[in-house]
Amino acid sequence: MTILTAHKYPSARNGPLSHAEKETRRLCYAIKSTSSSLCDFHTAAAAMAPLISGPCWLVPIPSSTGNTDANTQLASMIARLVSTPEAPVQVVKAIARTQGIASQCERHKHALGAISREDHNFVRTGKYLTLRQTYFVDNVTTSGHTLEAARMALGCGTGLVFADAASGYTQRQASFF
Repeated sequence: MTILTAHKYPSARNGPLSHAEKETRRLCYAIKSTSSSLCDFHTAAAAMAPLISGPCWLVPIPSSTGNTDANTQLASMIARLVSTPEAPVQVVKAIARTQGIASQCERHKHALGAISREDHNFVRTGKYLTLRQTYFVDNVTTSGHTLEAARMALGCGTGLVFADAASGYTQRQASFF
């Protein structure tokens, strides 16, 4: 599966972070919650928008608790930046979690490893999608399993994330599909 990313998610384990790297990390955490500044969401959306073109669907990834509010806000801002009457970009909640899972951030802090694709508990919702490019919108990718699980549930799609904590700056090929 293809995962498009606006930034690399830097690790302090590799040495001191630059101001820009610190800002990338701060934004990744900020856009996890709708209580964050709209300016933070706009900054992230502006970095992600050039990676796509319409017409397309933007599907927000549910959080570990199943909430899609933050990623829906991010997707909506991306849509406003990219959409034109001739090439609409629309946000649709096309996947959901059947039950919550452990937070990947918490799992990482305790060195528990990535959650498998199968354990994400994603299902397709009843939303009807016409045939056009589909992007899964999330703040960060680590293993790519969340995006792969979304693709398994929906049957198609490309990852679109603000930052990649694994390997690539602008595009990474995951080992699934």
